[in-house]
Amino acid sequence: MRIKLMTPEEWPIYQSRIVAFAVRYGDRRLTAAALKRLRQLEPSALVPVPAEETPSSAIIVALQDGKLTGFAFAEGAGEKTCIVVTHPDSRGLGIASQLLLRLRSYFGRLSCRVASDNAASMAACFNAGMIAVGLSPGPTGKPTLRFETPDSIPAKS
Repeated sequence: MRIKLMTPEEWPIYQSRIVAFAVRYGDRRLTAAALKRLRQLEPSALVPVPAEETPSSAIIVALQDGKLTGFAFAEGAGEKTCIVVTHPDSRGLGIASQLLLRLRSYFGRLSCRVASDNAASMAACFNAGMIAVGLSPGPTGKPTLRFETPDSIPAKS
């Protein structure tokens, strides 16, 4: 399996394929807002901004024999958007956790919000070393956990 960062040059070529993958295999768990942000993502969002170390957005893909088996997309290190989708035939192999780890490594920190009834995504976050730090209503009203990487949790005074 190969896990790689999508470049700004690759994004226009693969965007429709990744969006279709998200819609087909997201099991209706992705918010309309997250899908809209993915659809509207411009290649320039994947380019580092002067005076910043990393771009505002990143897409990491998992490929097996050239086939897309999963992807992760985050904006603002997950503060704006964080989604992970894996192909049903590839679930349970730790791909989602690997994708989250790559996002964390790329941004230096990561946060995600996961509906409390989404055990698979919660497990992926925990397996990627993330910690549940809060609970609030999500966009559909479901209780939603906020996960963060340990280094992004502010120290208590």
